[in-house]
Formats: sequence, C-alpha cells, structure tokens
Amino acid sequence: MERIRSSFRNVINVIKKSGRASTRYIEGLVYSLLSTLRANDQGRFLTYLLTFLNTFEEKAVGDFIKELYEVFPLSEEKFQQLGYLIIMGLMSAKGGE
Repeated sequence: MERIRSSFRNVINVIKKSGRASTRYIEGLVYSLLSTLRANDQGRFLTYLLTFLNTFEEKAVGDFIKELYEVFPLSEEKFQQLGYLIIMGLMSAKGGE
C-alpha cells in the first residue's frame, strides 16, 4: 500500500501541474468515487478513476495504473483505505485553484 501511496503522490503532482482538471470536474469525480466506495463497488470505482486518469499521458500515471491492477480486487477494509487515500489526494489537487 505504501508503494501505491507514493506513486499516487506523483499522479497528484501531474494533475496539479497540468491545470486540465477543473474544480467542478474533480468535485463530480469525488462524489462518484465516494458513492462507489460506500457501496464497495470496486469495479465502478476503477472505471471512474481510470477514465479520468487516462486523460493524462505522463509515465507516473501509467505506473500508478499498473500498480492498481496488481492489487485489485481488495478486501473491503483495504478498498476503503485506498479509496479514501485517492479521494483525499484528488481533493488536494483541486485545492490549488
């Protein structure tokens, strides 16, 4: 999990630097991710997240996606931990605006 956390920090930096993700879009994405997290719907969570991340062509994003595929599916507890980590990171990415 620590490797994913470290990799996701790099992804957040890519998102912040790109300036392509509007606050409104990230808020909508976070809302959708929270909904799937509460329902423990790992498939939909990944779909929403990957749809967003695939708009970035940076190596850091590709590395993070590969790491996600290595750990999924997760236990409900681990999914909750990872999900909230991702959501908090995305919220910090929009905080710079």
